[in-house]
Amino acid sequence: MSSLATQLAQNASLNANILVDRSRRKPTVSYLFTGKSADEHDLETIYAVAINSLLSLASIEPKLEKYEETLFSEQAKETDRTLLRKDVCEELDKQIVSFLWALGPYLLEPPTGKILEWLVRRFRIQEFNLEGVLALFLPYHESPHFAKMVTLLNIKPNTTWSFLLSYKSAGQKLPRVSLVTEMLKNPDLARFVVSLLPKAIKKKQVHRTLIAFNAATLYEFITRSKILDEGTIAYLLPALLAPLQQKAKYTTRDAVLGSNILLAALSRKCEISTAALKLVINAMVSSAHTIQEDQLVDSLVAVCEPQDELPTFSEEMLEKMLSIQNIERQLVSSSSWRGSEKMLRPLIHGLVTRLHDQTSQALLETFISATNLPNVLVEDLTTRLLEFAVQPEPAAEFILAARRLLSLIHQRFPEVLRLAADALVEEDDSMKDTVEQLTFSLNTVNLVGLLKPSTTAADFIILASSADAKVRIAAIKQLLGTDDDTNDLEITRGVLAARLQDTDATVIEALYDTPEALTSIFSSDSKIYVDSLAAAISSQTKTKRNILRLHLSYISSHFWKSAEIATKEEIFGKIFFPFLLVTKSRQKSVEVVWEAVEDLFAVEENERGMLGLLEGCADFVTAKDGEGADSVEVMNQINFAVTSKISGVLSLTSCPTLAKRLAENIVKSAHFSKHCDFIILQLQHDIAHVKLMAYLIMLAVIKNTSGVRQLELATQVIDTMAMEQLSGVDDFSQEHLALEKPDDTSFGKYIVTKPHSRVALHWIQISIIAAISRIQAPKDTVIDWVAPGLKDAKDPGHLYVSVVRSVYDLANASTSLPILSSALLQLLFLNLQDNALAFLAGMWLAGAQGDFKNSTIISLLHAAAFLEAHVLEDDGVDFQTILPSLLVALQSSNEQVSRGALECISRVRILAGKSLTSVYQFDVIYGQTHRTLQYLDQKDMKRYLDALAQQHDHLANDASYLKTFHQQYLAKAKGEKKKEHEYKHRVTCYLMSHANAVSSSMAQVTILQSLAGVSDKGKAQILLPTIQHMLERTAHESASASIFESSEELMMSIVSAFDASSAELLNGDEKAWDVFLQVMQTYLRTGISHALQKVLAGSLTTGLFSSLKLHRQIALCEVLLDVGSSGSSSDSLARNILSAVLSDVSLVIRLLQSLQPVAPTASPRAIKRAKTSESPDVALPRLSLLVEILGTKPLPGSLDLISHFLDTLSKVVQILPSAQADVAYIEQLLMSAIESASSSIKEVPNITPSVIRIDVLVDVIRVSTNPQTFHQALLLISSLARLAPDSVLHNVMPVFTFMGSNVLHRDDSYSFKVVQKTIDGLVPVMVSSLKKDSPQPLDLYISAKDFLRVFTDAASHIPRHRRNKFFSHLINVLGSRDFLAPLCMLLLDKAANRIIRQSGEDFQHSLSVPAAVFQNAEPEVQLHTAVEVLKEAQRLVAQNVDSTTEPTFLEDAGDRSAASTSMSRKRAQALISFIGTALKPPKSLATAAEINIGSIITILISLAHPQSTLSDTKVDYVSEAARSSLQRLLSSMSVVDFITSVKTTLESVNTQVQSGALELVGKRVPSIAVKTRPTISKDINQILASIKNILNVHKTGNIVDHALESVTAIATTMCPGEEGSLMDLVPHLLASAQQVQTMSKALPSLAALSGTLGPRIIPFFRQIISQCVTILRGSEQSLFEDALSTLQGLLKSIPSFWGVAEISQIIDLYADQFSSSARSLLQSLIKGMTKKIPSKTLVPALLNMWTILQPSGNMIRISAFFDALRRAMQQCDRPTILEHLRPLFKCFLEAFDIVKLHQQPEEHVIQAFKELVVKLNETSFKPLFRRLHDWAFTGDSDEARKTTFNRLYISLLDFFKGLMVPYMSFLLAPFCDLLKDFKEKEEVDYRLWSSGIQVFTKTLSFDDLGFWRDDKLRQILQGLSNQVETCARLGISESRVILQNCLSAFLETVTDDFLAKTLNLNILMHTRSDDVSVRIFALSCAERLWRVHGGKLLGFVAETATFIAECGEDENDLVVKESFRLKDAVESVAGKIDGL
Repeated sequence: MSSLATQLAQNASLNANILVDRSRRKPTVSYLFTGKSADEHDLETIYAVAINSLLSLASIEPKLEKYEETLFSEQAKETDRTLLRKDVCEELDKQIVSFLWALGPYLLEPPTGKILEWLVRRFRIQEFNLEGVLALFLPYHESPHFAKMVTLLNIKPNTTWSFLLSYKSAGQKLPRVSLVTEMLKNPDLARFVVSLLPKAIKKKQVHRTLIAFNAATLYEFITRSKILDEGTIAYLLPALLAPLQQKAKYTTRDAVLGSNILLAALSRKCEISTAALKLVINAMVSSAHTIQEDQLVDSLVAVCEPQDELPTFSEEMLEKMLSIQNIERQLVSSSSWRGSEKMLRPLIHGLVTRLHDQTSQALLETFISATNLPNVLVEDLTTRLLEFAVQPEPAAEFILAARRLLSLIHQRFPEVLRLAADALVEEDDSMKDTVEQLTFSLNTVNLVGLLKPSTTAADFIILASSADAKVRIAAIKQLLGTDDDTNDLEITRGVLAARLQDTDATVIEALYDTPEALTSIFSSDSKIYVDSLAAAISSQTKTKRNILRLHLSYISSHFWKSAEIATKEEIFGKIFFPFLLVTKSRQKSVEVVWEAVEDLFAVEENERGMLGLLEGCADFVTAKDGEGADSVEVMNQINFAVTSKISGVLSLTSCPTLAKRLAENIVKSAHFSKHCDFIILQLQHDIAHVKLMAYLIMLAVIKNTSGVRQLELATQVIDTMAMEQLSGVDDFSQEHLALEKPDDTSFGKYIVTKPHSRVALHWIQISIIAAISRIQAPKDTVIDWVAPGLKDAKDPGHLYVSVVRSVYDLANASTSLPILSSALLQLLFLNLQDNALAFLAGMWLAGAQGDFKNSTIISLLHAAAFLEAHVLEDDGVDFQTILPSLLVALQSSNEQVSRGALECISRVRILAGKSLTSVYQFDVIYGQTHRTLQYLDQKDMKRYLDALAQQHDHLANDASYLKTFHQQYLAKAKGEKKKEHEYKHRVTCYLMSHANAVSSSMAQVTILQSLAGVSDKGKAQILLPTIQHMLERTAHESASASIFESSEELMMSIVSAFDASSAELLNGDEKAWDVFLQVMQTYLRTGISHALQKVLAGSLTTGLFSSLKLHRQIALCEVLLDVGSSGSSSDSLARNILSAVLSDVSLVIRLLQSLQPVAPTASPRAIKRAKTSESPDVALPRLSLLVEILGTKPLPGSLDLISHFLDTLSKVVQILPSAQADVAYIEQLLMSAIESASSSIKEVPNITPSVIRIDVLVDVIRVSTNPQTFHQALLLISSLARLAPDSVLHNVMPVFTFMGSNVLHRDDSYSFKVVQKTIDGLVPVMVSSLKKDSPQPLDLYISAKDFLRVFTDAASHIPRHRRNKFFSHLINVLGSRDFLAPLCMLLLDKAANRIIRQSGEDFQHSLSVPAAVFQNAEPEVQLHTAVEVLKEAQRLVAQNVDSTTEPTFLEDAGDRSAASTSMSRKRAQALISFIGTALKPPKSLATAAEINIGSIITILISLAHPQSTLSDTKVDYVSEAARSSLQRLLSSMSVVDFITSVKTTLESVNTQVQSGALELVGKRVPSIAVKTRPTISKDINQILASIKNILNVHKTGNIVDHALESVTAIATTMCPGEEGSLMDLVPHLLASAQQVQTMSKALPSLAALSGTLGPRIIPFFRQIISQCVTILRGSEQSLFEDALSTLQGLLKSIPSFWGVAEISQIIDLYADQFSSSARSLLQSLIKGMTKKIPSKTLVPALLNMWTILQPSGNMIRISAFFDALRRAMQQCDRPTILEHLRPLFKCFLEAFDIVKLHQQPEEHVIQAFKELVVKLNETSFKPLFRRLHDWAFTGDSDEARKTTFNRLYISLLDFFKGLMVPYMSFLLAPFCDLLKDFKEKEEVDYRLWSSGIQVFTKTLSFDDLGFWRDDKLRQILQGLSNQVETCARLGISESRVILQNCLSAFLETVTDDFLAKTLNLNILMHTRSDDVSVRIFALSCAERLWRVHGGKLLGFVAETATFIAECGEDENDLVVKESFRLKDAVESVAGKIDGL
C-alpha cells in the first residue's frame, strides 16, 4: 500500500457510512439486518459480535482460529480492499475463500450469520468473492439463508449467475429443479456445481449437507440429461470418482454411497469406455471399507449391467475384493439380479486364474453351492475349469483345485458338466479321451482321509451321492451287500441315512430291497435312521405317497420288531404322529399312515408304548370310504372321532360302532401323566399338523376328565399356551355362539381346510379356554377366593381359583375381540354364580399384589355390577364381609382402582340401609379358617359406611387418606361418651378380625396399616392368637424361615399392636405378658428383620415401657439384658432400647442391687477373690451390659445414685479379680456412669466427706494394672473435687504420687490428657490452700517449693515433645503471675551447671522448657516474672559478695558453705542468661509494663557493673552474662520500647554503654517500618540532643563513630519535626568530614542530610560543595560515592540555588576527570545537573565557561564540555534555546574550527549540535544551515571545514532521514564541484571524499519527497561515474564499498531508462582504462549493479555483453575473472548471452 493510501485508510472513519448524508447514499448492505436496522449497528459493533462468534465457532472447530489474525484483527477493521495492491488483494481473496469453505458445515449456526455480516460489511464478499459465497450457500439453496444472501449478491447480466437475478429481486429460495434446469442449459454452471465436492475434498472441508446436495443435484442432472457428451463426461466422471479416491482416513460413508449411486446413474445414461469402467470399478472396490458389503455389490451390479461386459477383472481389484469380509454371501445373493452376470462373469474368470489361492477356491465353491446362480454362469465356470483340468501340463495345485470344483459341479449340475464336456470334445476331437477320463474320475474320487486305503467300499460311498440315479442305485446295492468293519460301517450308515431323503422312488426301492441288511446296519444306531427319515418326510412339502408307503412298510414289516421301546416312542412321535391329522392337503398321505398303523397293531401285541393310544382309531379313517369321503365335514368328524377315541371319552351316541373299543384311552391309561406330558409337549411343536392334533386331543381330555386331574391339566395347558390375549379371529361373525354348546365341532373346518393358518390355531385355543371356563368348582371344599400366590398350588380349591383367574384375565386382556371376550366371561360367571363377588375380590386383591394387574379395575367394575343387581333384587344380603377387601382396593395408588372401590362401597352402603336377612359368604369368605370373624350390626355398619361416603373426594384422590380417616374417626377423644368409645372399639375389632383372618398378607398389611394410627386395647387382644401362631412356627423353624420374606410388613404391622394402649392388657393378663416377653425374646434375636425389631423398639420407647408397672419393667429389663448380653447381632438394638427406657433412678438402683456381686462373708478377702475367679458370677455379663448402657447415656443428678454406683464399684474391686478383662471393663463403665451422674448435679450440695467415698477411687488406682482404668479414676477424682473438695484434699498426695510415678512418663495423647484433667481438678484446691497460708510472694514461693518440685523433678521423665505443653498447662492452672517465676527458677536450677558452660544450640536446648513456659505467658506476666527472676539473681549475687542474711528461694536456709556460694553464682548466671534469651518484649506495653522494662534494664545494668571492688572471676562471668542479656534485650524490643530504652541508656554516664546503645540505633533505625517511624520522632529528637552533647565532648573514638552512624540512620529515615535537631548537627558533621579519622563516617551523614534538609542547609551549601569537590579531586576513591551522593542530594533539594560558580566547579571537575576512571561516576552527576538546574541558569553558565575554555585548546576538556552541553541541550526547553541561539551557534562554529582536524572531539561537537537542531523548527534551522554552508564552502573554507560539514550533514541525515534531503538544494552545486575536483586532483583527501560520497548515498536513499528528479540526477551522473577512477586511485578497500553503495542508490532512484543506460555505459567505459585496477573496479561496480538492479538494466544486455567479451580477452587474469562474475550476474537476469 502506498504512503498516500495508508494515510487515507488511517484517516477514514469506521463510522463514515453513518456520517454520510442518508439521502444521498444507498442503504447499508447487511446479511443479518434489513433497512434502517442495519444503519443502527456501526462497524465497530459488527466487529465485536463477529470476533465473539468466531471464538465460539473456534471452540467447536479449532482450525478456524488461524483466520483471526488476517480477517478479524484490529488491522482488518481499517482494511479497504479497493486500495490494496494487487498481490495483497489476491492474498486476501485466498484467505476469504478458504474461510468461506471452512464455514460450510456451520452455515445454519447463529454465530456463522454474525461472521458473514462482518465479511459483507467489511470485505464486501458479495461483490468481490461471488463464487466463494455461492460455493458456501449453494448446498443450502433451499434454505432461507440462501434467499437472504442472494438478495445481496452483485450479479451482472449475461453472466453465469444471471439466472439468479429473478430470485434476487423476489428474495426467494432456489428450487433444485430450477437449478438443474439451468445446469442443463449452462455448462459453466454445471461445471461449477460438479466441482464443489471435489474442491471440498481437496481442502478437507467435506460436510454432510454438501454431500447430500451433490448426490441429489447431480443425480437429477444425470437423469434429466438427454445425452451426455464427451465434454460433460470429462468433468463429470473425475468429480464422481473423487470421493472414492480419497485416503482411507478421510473417506466418509455418505460420500462413497452418493458416488456409487451417481456412477450407477451415469452408467445407465451413457457408454463408458473399457478403461474408464475398470477405473470406476477399481475405485468403488477401493472404498468398500466405508460401506456395507451388500451396498458395494449392488452398486457394482448397477454400474456393470448397462455396459459392455469386461473380459476379466484386474489382479489388484480381485485382491481388494477378496479382502472384504463376508463378500461371498453378498456376491451369491446378487446373482438373482438382472444383469448380475456382467459383474460376476469377469469376477469368475479372474478367480479361475487364481486357483492357487484358497480364498478364490472358497468363493468359487460358494458360487457352485448357491441355489440361485444363473445357469449361464455355471456353464461358463464349468467350461473354464474343464479347460484348466485338461491342459497338457497344468500346475499341480491348479489341477487339484479344478478337479475338486468340477466334482462339486458334477454333484449339483451333472447335465451342465456333460454338455460342457461334449462342447469341448466337439471343438477338439483329440481331447475326447482326456475328457472322458476326467469325467469318470469325478465319480471315483478316493477319500483317503475317511476310509482305509484297503477298503473296497470307498468308491461306492462316493458314488452313492452321484447325481445319476442309476449310479446311486448301484452304489447302494453294493454297500448293502458288503461286509465292512466297524469304522467303515459308521460311514456306510451315514451315507445310507442320507439316501433316505432321496426323491427318486427307485433309489428308495433299492434301499429297502434287502431289508435284513439295512436293519443290521441301523440296529446299532437306530436314532440316525429315525432322525433322517423324520427329516426326509418333514422337509419335503408334499411327500410322494409311494415313497412314504415304502418307508412305512419297511418300518411296520421289519424295523419295528427289532426296535427298542424308546425307539418305538421316537417313531411314534416323529413319524406317525405328524400324519394323524386328516386335512384336505394331506388326506391320502394320512390314509397311508393309518394303514401302516393297522399293520403295526397286527404285528405288535405287547409293548406298544405310545402307539397304544391309537388302538381302534384307524377304523374311523378307513370307515369313511365311499361317496362324500373327501368332504370337509367328514374329515372334521374323523379328526374329532380320533381325538375322542385317543382321549377315551368318545360318546356311544355319536359313534355306536366304537362301543367295544373304549378300553384303551388316555383317561383309563396306566400312563396317564406320561401321555399327557407328551401331548402337552406337542402343543409347542413347529409343525402345524402336530400342534393342531395335540390341541384337539387335549380339548377332549379336558372336557371329559374331572377333579384335580382336570384342574392340573387345565393349568398346564394355560401355561403352555402363554396367551396374552385372544386374537386372529373375526369378532363380528356368529361363530362365537357355538361356544355355548359344549360339544360343538364347527371350528374344525379351519383345521381341515387351512391347517397352517393362524385362524385354525386360534379357534382351537379359544375352544379350550371355553372348555376350561365350564369346569365346575371342587365339591365338598370350602374355597378361599382371596388366597394369594396360587401358581404352584396343590389344593383343589386353590387350583380352581388359579385356573379361573387366568381365564378371567385372558378374557379381559382381549380388548380387540370384545364380543368373544364377553361370551367367555358369560360362561365363566354362569359357572361361578354367587361365588362371583368373592372371586372378583380375589382378583383385585391379586392385582394389588402385582398379579393380574390388567384385570384389577375391570374386576371392581364387575363387582359394582354384581352389587347393583342385588340392589335391584333387594334380596336382603349383607355384604359387610366384602368391605375389608374393598378398603384394600381403596388404598391403591391407581386412581381408577380407588374410584372403582368407592363405587362398590356406595352400593354396599345402599344395601346396608335395607332390610338384611343373611350375610354374604358368612364365615367362609376367607375359606376354612379357625380365626374368628367379628361382625357389625346393621346400625354400626351403616354409620361406618356413611362416614366413608362423607370422605368420598378425599378417598378418591388420596390413596393414603384412609389411614388418616381411621386415625381421626376411630381415635379415642378425651371426654367422649362411653357409647361412642364402644362404637369405635367395635369398628376397630371388626376390621382387625378381618385382617386377622384374611389369607392375603398384602391385604392384612393394608388393613393393619390403615389402622396404624388407631390405639385400641383390642388390637393386641385380637391378634394374640396370630402372634402365638407365629411364635409356634418360629419354635419349629429356623430364624431365617420363621418370617416370610414377602410378609415382613405384615409382621411389623402385627407386632405394632403392642403399643401404649396394650399396657393395661400386659399389666393385668399373665398370658398376654408371657406372650409379649416371648415376642421380645424371639424377635430381638439374630436373623430377624431389622425393620421389625425397630417396630418393637419403637413401641417400647414411645409409651409402652413407661406405662408398665415397676416389676414388669424390671422383668422386661432382665429380658433385654439377657438378649443384649447374648453376643448376637441384635444386642445393639437391646442396648438402644435399654438406653432409652432406663431413666428412673429407683429402677436403676433396683437393677444395680440385683446384679451386684456378692462375696462370702466367712472367707478372707484373698480367698474370696480366688473363689470368684474360679467360679465367676453368672450375672457378670448382664452387669457389664447394664453399666455399659448407664455409662454411655446422661443420668439424672442423684447423690443416692452416685453412692450406689460407688458401692457397686467397691464390691467389684474387692470381690472380683482385677486381672480379669471383664472386671476392668465394668470398673471403667461404672466410673463413666458416676461421671455422668455427677455432671448432672448443677448446684454443689453441702455434704459431708463420707457421702462421696473418694477412697474407693484411690483403691482402684492402687489395685488396677489397666492404664485405662486408673486414667479414668484420675479423671473421676478431678471431676468429683467439685462436689467433695475436702474429701479430695485428704487423698490428694497419694494421687499426685501415683501420677508422677505411673502416668507422666507415658507417651500417648490420652495419658497426657488425663494428666491435664487431673491438674485442672486438683491443683486449684492446692493453690487456694497455699495462698491462704502465704500471702507474700517470696513466702509463697518457698511454701510451694516442695509442691512444685514434684513436677519439675519429673520433667526429665515427661516425653520431650510433651514437656512444654505440660508445664504450660500446669502454670495456667496454678496462676502464671504467682507461680511462673518459681516454676521457671526450679527448672533452671536443675540445669544451672550445664547452662553456664553451653552455647549455641546446646544452650537453647537446655533452656527450651523454661523458655517455652515463660514465653507462653502474657507479656505483662513475662515482664513481672523477669523482674522476680532477676531479683532472685540479685539476691544470689549479693549472698555471694556479702554474707547477707536475706533468704533466697533457690538456697536452703542456713547453708553458707563454699560449695553453696559457688552454686549461687552459677544459679545467678543461669537466671540472667535465661532472661536475656527468653524475654521477648512485646511491641507495645502499658505504663506498668514500661516500668517493668525499666526495672529490668536497671537490674541488668546493676548486674553488669557490680559495685563490689573484689576481683572475682565468677562475678565477672555474672557481669558478662548481664551485659550480654542487656544487649539481646535491647535488640529484641519493639520500636517504642527500644527507643525509650536507648534514651534511658544514653543518660548513663558509662561511655561504653552509650556507645553500644548508639551502635544499636545505627543498626536498627533503618529497619523501622515507615508507618511506625513518625511515632518516635519526639524520642529521636532527644537522642539527637544527646548525640550533640556527646560530639561536643568527644571528637574521636568509637563513641563518635557510632554517633555519626546513628545520625546517618536517623537522617536517612527522617520524619517531620526532626529537621531542627539534625540541622544543629551539621557543623559538627562538617568538622568531622574535614578530619581524616572521621571523614568516612561523616560523609554518609552529609549525603543523607543534603537530600532531606532542603533549604535549611543553604548556609552550609558552598562549604559542602567545596568539601565534596576537594574529596573528588583527591585519591581516596572509597569516598567518591558518598561525595557524589552529597552533591546529587543538593541538586535534588535546592537546584535553584546553584550558580555559575558552583556549576563551573562541577564542569571543571568533569573536564579534569574526563579521561580518568572517575568519568562514569561524574557522568551521572552531570546528567543530574542538566536535569535539575534550570536551563536559564545552566546555559549562560556553560557559555561563560566556553569563553574560558576556548583559548586552552585542550581537546579532552573540550570533549568533556560539549558532552555536558549535549546533555544540557537534551533537557533544555525551546524558548531558552531560541533566546541563546546566537551565542550557542557562535560557540559551535568556533568549536568546529578548533576540532575540525580531531575526529573524537569533532564527534562530541556534532552530537551536541544535533541535539540543538532537534529543538529548532525549520524557520530557525534554515538560516543556521546556510551559515554553515557559507562557513564550509565560501570564504576561508578549507577541506577540513568541508569534511566537518559533511560529517555533520551525515549525522543529521541519519537522524532526520528524508526531512534533511531538501537541504541538498543548497549543496548540489558545491558537491558537483567537489566531484570534479576529486577527478582532477591527483591527491584526494579521503575523509572529504568518503564523507561527500556518503552524503550522496544517504540523500538518494532517504529521498521520500522526490527531491532527486531526473534533472538533478543528470547533474551528478557524470561526476559519480568518474569516481570509479578516483576510488581505484585511492586504493582503499572501504572506499570501494562506499562508491558501490552510492551507485546502487543512484540506480534505485533513477526512473529514466536513458539515465540508467548512461550510468551503465559510463561505468563499463572504465573497463577500457589503461589502469588495471580501474578496469577491475569498474567490472566490480557493474557486477554489483546488475545483481541488485538487473531488472532495470535488462534492456542493456547487448551492449553490456560487448564489454564483457572484451574484458574476457584481457591480458590480466584478475580482469578476466571479474568479467566472468559480471557475466554470471547478467545471465542470472537475462539468460545466456554467449550469442549476443
